[in-house]
Amino acid sequence: MKDLRNLLIDCRIELRKAQRDFHKTELCDRLDVAIQDLAGVRAPDPAAPKVAEKTPEATAAAAVESFHEALPTGEKAQTANQVALAWQAAARDLKFTDLPLYEALSKKVMTKLGTKTVLDQTTELRELEQSLAAQKEQFETLAGAKQAIVAQRDTLLGALATAVPQLNDGGDPIAVALARLELLKSQSTKAVAAGVAQVVEAESHVPTQQLLEQVSAGARPLTRDQREWCIGEAMVTSGFQYTPVELIEQGDAYLAKLILDARRG
Repeated sequence: MKDLRNLLIDCRIELRKAQRDFHKTELCDRLDVAIQDLAGVRAPDPAAPKVAEKTPEATAAAAVESFHEALPTGEKAQTANQVALAWQAAARDLKFTDLPLYEALSKKVMTKLGTKTVLDQTTELRELEQSLAAQKEQFETLAGAKQAIVAQRDTLLGALATAVPQLNDGGDPIAVALARLELLKSQSTKAVAAGVAQVVEAESHVPTQQLLEQVSAGARPLTRDQREWCIGEAMVTSGFQYTPVELIEQGDAYLAKLILDARRG
């Protein structure tokens, strides 16, 4: 029964919004009687003396009382927010029943608030919906960017796993990836060093002027490849006066000195 009474109260409010003089119609009186009956208040006897018409102030008070009675039993102890909602409902009801009084009350409220306009609840809700939509769009954009970054990361981790299969996946994937990078770096450094060593070794078959001077001074010996080259060079520069065996017996310093003397002469 209480739900039906609340429904009738809502219907009366909406009809007052839709029709300016609805409170003067017979349907409004019938709704008032039905609401009173459901509230346990007997309708007035037609034979009884006519009761004076309610004043706008009484109408507003009745609207507040109706809102209060429409609340669940557990919410009878009013909070500040509930009281504000009750006054809001009463003011809306009064707007369609007594517009001059509504406007006078509005001016007083504006004076108390120190403002000329008050943001309508519908407008506020619309602004909140727009803000929520903007935040949702921003969230979707960030989520898409995050997915792209995750895809790039997975691709990079997969490439590292293919390049360095010696390390097994497990635990922290970033730590494993860093370990694989370090291993690649180490292997690359070793490969470069080996390549440089091969180039140096290939170039060292022909000793430089500085190297020959060091060998002739006894500071260092010749390598096997350098010695073979020096024997051939010494035989040519000496006009084949010596055999390879004789040159080898003379030693590295003699070979180097023989070549240096030939170059100076």
